[in-house]
Amino acid sequence: MRLSWARALPLRLWGGCGAPKAARPMCHRSADSGPEPPSDRGPQPTARDEEPGGGPAAFAAALTELERTPGRRLGRLELVAAALAAMPALGVARQLDAYNRLLRLLPRGPWVPRGPLHRLFAPFPRQQECGLQVLEQMERYGVVPDAETRFLLLAIFGPRSRPVRKCQRMLYWLPRMRHANPYPLPAQLPPPGLAAACLGLRRIANDPDARLSVYQPQPEEGDDEGSTQPYIVGIQSAEQQELLARHGPERPVFVEGPFPLWLRSTRLLYYVLRGDPLPPHLREPPPDPERSLYYPLYLDLDLERGPWDDDEFDVDEVEEGPVFALCMAGDGNQHTLAKWIAGLQQTNPVLGRTPVLFRLGEGDSSAGSPGDGDALRLEGPGAAKLEPPEEAWGRRAQGEG
Repeated sequence: MRLSWARALPLRLWGGCGAPKAARPMCHRSADSGPEPPSDRGPQPTARDEEPGGGPAAFAAALTELERTPGRRLGRLELVAAALAAMPALGVARQLDAYNRLLRLLPRGPWVPRGPLHRLFAPFPRQQECGLQVLEQMERYGVVPDAETRFLLLAIFGPRSRPVRKCQRMLYWLPRMRHANPYPLPAQLPPPGLAAACLGLRRIANDPDARLSVYQPQPEEGDDEGSTQPYIVGIQSAEQQELLARHGPERPVFVEGPFPLWLRSTRLLYYVLRGDPLPPHLREPPPDPERSLYYPLYLDLDLERGPWDDDEFDVDEVEEGPVFALCMAGDGNQHTLAKWIAGLQQTNPVLGRTPVLFRLGEGDSSAGSPGDGDALRLEGPGAAKLEPPEEAWGRRAQGEG
């Protein structure tokens, strides 16, 4: 796979003719390129051979060879920009030592202003922008600079430069804001799949007592022998089970989705099992503020408001029904989600007598599109019939009439 940042690199420094051999594994070698000239030392193991796909070893070996390269090393700003773009793919974007070694490639002294008048005209803008890019990527990945990072920036850009001031702000704020998130994520997220789905559902549920279930559907008759079935992970709390048990079987429930969930740069899709909003005569009355301990008895807000303040707020109040369960599936079609509903019947018997309607949006497969009108029947005794919403509401209108 050809990396887009490879074209911006100087040929002499990174992957071209005359470049260090340890730096070449980080670039793509075309199929029509000739073999490398034989070495007097025999075949040497490269960083790509030591670790599949290059990785931190290839990045460290390339920086080691570049540090040994004598001469002026032209194109250092392009080199740092290309290395920053390659760090996430090589798995070193969260390593502080990689950023410090990258800063060591920059010269010490030539980019420092020579006096207050020189500093007044903001000298070396491109060079200081390069240092800011390094610090911004460190901030993006939550890497806190240390004393070595600050000393390197002082030697490269001077004491009152923009990179040094940004480093000082990062040293002040990042340790304080590092643990401010009440729902932290692990440093290394699992790849999209079963583990990421379990992590995403735990994050949505926000209930430590919620039960996470992994359903293993059995292969059907039409499937090939040894075929891989899509994973199905669902989560449901005891309170949601109680709400579903009190839900009347004459009112249908709906499977809606997919809805996106982002875990950093990982995009997941989840589905919800919800019901219609309850009618007014079945809803619980709101708590009395004078009798509830969860509401203040007296609240005095002395807010100064001017004549230009608008006291009327345009708020769109949309009523949503209760959510009974959540799930993530490897294949978001109607057939796979029907297996999730069939698995929910083991802990929620009321689903066997309740019609289940699918409202699937974009992202589901063509086999389970909501407009095909195919009715599926769940497995097991007393299974409910899955039918399009138009037929169900038409039948209910005829019964009421």
